[in-house]
Amino acid sequence: MAFLDISTGEFYVAEGPDNYIDKLLSNLSPKEIIYQRGFDERFRQAFGTNYYTYKLDDWVFSEELNREKALQAVRHAVAQRVRHRPHLGRHFGCRRHPLYYLEFTEHKEIGHIASISRIDQDDYVWIDKFTIRNLELFTTNGSRDRSSFANVMDRTLTPMGGRLLKRWIAMPIRDIGRINRRLDVVQRFVEDSDLAEAVGEQVSLIGDLERIASRIAAARVTPRELVQLKNSLAAIELLKAILESTDDGNLHRLAAEIDVLAQMRLKLEREIYPDPANNQIQKGGVIADGVNPELDDLRRIALHGKDVLQQIQQRESELTGIPSLKIGYNNIFGYFIEVRNAHKEKVPDTWIRKADAFQRRALHHRGN
Repeated sequence: MAFLDISTGEFYVAEGPDNYIDKLLSNLSPKEIIYQRGFDERFRQAFGTNYYTYKLDDWVFSEELNREKALQAVRHAVAQRVRHRPHLGRHFGCRRHPLYYLEFTEHKEIGHIASISRIDQDDYVWIDKFTIRNLELFTTNGSRDRSSFANVMDRTLTPMGGRLLKRWIAMPIRDIGRINRRLDVVQRFVEDSDLAEAVGEQVSLIGDLERIASRIAAARVTPRELVQLKNSLAAIELLKAILESTDDGNLHRLAAEIDVLAQMRLKLEREIYPDPANNQIQKGGVIADGVNPELDDLRRIALHGKDVLQQIQQRESELTGIPSLKIGYNNIFGYFIEVRNAHKEKVPDTWIRKADAFQRRALHHRGN
């Protein structure tokens, strides 16, 4: 079975009997389930009817058919992990159908799906749906609002942290070493309030990078989200420095895993206004001055149109020796140069005659 969150790029695979898959579904709570056409009754018997489902033809689930096409559907990093890790390769057939479904539903920009991980049954404590409901881990059985265990425990500072906490609650790890390392970090923050405050301050400045990355891959990112990305990267750089400044080995290991993407941050700082005038790039006011000379020139014309027209009129008057030359505008020609008949012999050949009216000539200039 494969689990894919298109909004964050998280991609997991797992295998096991129906009761294990049922626990996975209860823990991960997918919005929609895709399964092979013709297995409706078996699905209902194993997992009930409380899920939104979609059925695909059997060939989509075949590992033999179109293997290379499927490999190309995911970024190189994912394909390499499948090629070099046989236990992931066994899940290839189930891994393909969500990608086909994305293509079928016109979600073709999947560049943010950069890795694939296996959920091993022995790595976690699996909680069935009845226990999840009775313990009120994520929802309450009564009318109390936001009083589930997850809501009460959630003091995270970012959307990514909130999602991670829910995943940790849904899938408690069993590895004693990993558990103790987490507790050691918690203990360090409890004992060092100044460090906890400094880390919390920077973490609170980090936006939802997972979702921003998915919107970048889908070419739907907005200018203000790019500014948020820039500010988040600046906070991450300071966060890494804070972790490295401690004498704690666990915090040093966390810092070593952080890529501050300094070049990307500098590019965003250099090329996008810190406070974009619009949240749609086509409306302008987003790209900074000095990035593109042509854009700078067009922006100058848009903002100082009268001055530009006056400069053009003065330039052409001096070049042609026509002191009465004027620049006009109408809905038919747009902008044009107006010359009286008395000066028609001075009109350059590069100008295009458009009309005669009241002894005047409306001309369009081929140049600027």
